[in-house]
Parts: sequence; structure tokens; C-alpha cells
Amino acid sequence: MLRRLCWTLLLLPSLAAAESGYVAEATDLRDGPYADGKVLQSLAAASTVQIKDRQGGWYQVQVDQQQGWVRMSALRLRAPGARAGLLEGGREAATQSVATTGVRGFDDRDLQKATPDVPAADGLDAYAATSADATGFAAKAGLQANTKDKSAVAKEESP
Repeated sequence: MLRRLCWTLLLLPSLAAAESGYVAEATDLRDGPYADGKVLQSLAAASTVQIKDRQGGWYQVQVDQQQGWVRMSALRLRAPGARAGLLEGGREAATQSVATTGVRGFDDRDLQKATPDVPAADGLDAYAATSADATGFAAKAGLQANTKDKSAVAKEESP
């Protein structure tokens, strides 16, 4: 009886419902967790996927009836435009993934114990530049707005 209970508790996380993810930028659904995997379909930005598993820098996801792999950097765990709640720190229950690069002076234990400072992150909005701020800064530097369409610039630059 105790043995069965232990196995049940060990398997419980895998029995949990899949977590929803949202495609941050148009990307490809691939047949494996590697960049040269066969493209199964293209996913549009803001598409909803169900996250099934994680391997390295890849999420295994399901879209409609098809499963495949998407780079972690192409997905968000919150709906587009949604902000972290008061008690959320950016880690989601199913994945518990944290990515860091170039952190000096911290070891693995320090990073694992790290907790987010949500009020400080929310306070960063006060430092956001407005369109008027950007226009004023550009005018002081003698810069002018580029009114060309990006596709027109690309055509001019291509041989």
C-alpha cells in the first residue's frame, strides 16, 4: 500500500494538465528538439500551444492534433500583453525553467535561491520613454525621422 502511494506521488507531476504557452514570434514546429529538425508546420505569433515537456532549450508542444518541438525563446507562458501577478516571479509551475547567461559572482546555489523583486520590476515602467521623449531627444541630436517603409529599404540594399 505504501509503495503504491509513493509511486502515485512520484508520477503526479506527469499527470498534471498541460500548461498553455503562447508563440511570441512566428516560428516553426519541428519534429525534434534541434534546429535542423524537419518543419512540421509554421506557427503564427500569439498562437496558443499546450506545453507537454521540456528538453534543453526546447519545449515539446501540441497544436491542435499535432505535437512537435519549439525553441523556448519563441514561447511565452503568459498571454500576449499579460503582466505578472503580484505573487508570480516569472517561473511557471509546469516548467520551473530559469535561463541565465553571463552571471558573474553567483554560483548555481545562489541562482537557484534567487527570488524576483516584482515591485522593483513593476517600477521600471516609470522609466519607459514616451514617443514625445524620443522625438525630443532625436531633435536635440539633429536627427530626422526615417519615413521609408522597411520593405523599401530592404529592396534598395539587396543586390
